Amino acid sequence: MPSSPSQEPSPLSVKDWVTKVTTDHTISLQKRIVSFLLRAYGALLAASILIFLFQGFSLWGFKLSETVLKFVGAATLGEIGGLLTLTIRAVFGKKR
Repeated sequence: MPSSPSQEPSPLSVKDWVTKVTTDHTISLQKRIVSFLLRAYGALLAASILIFLFQGFSLWGFKLSETVLKFVGAATLGEIGGLLTLTIRAVFGKKR
């Protein structure tokens, strides 16, 4: 009994195979990068919040200068702004 053409996978040309493998690798790499960045940003944000909580409640004698707190706050805002900028560019950016 001959098999129907819909059941047989069509062989890919070398160019199509390379394109598929490259695309799969790029997507896999992008997923790993995004996963790492989200974990890193979450940890940094949590650390910043803990610093402000320790400072505000003076837990265990925790005391930082006002200048250090300003830098921590600025770094936190810069981190969030950078992530927001990257996200907006990736979602709404023009395709070349």
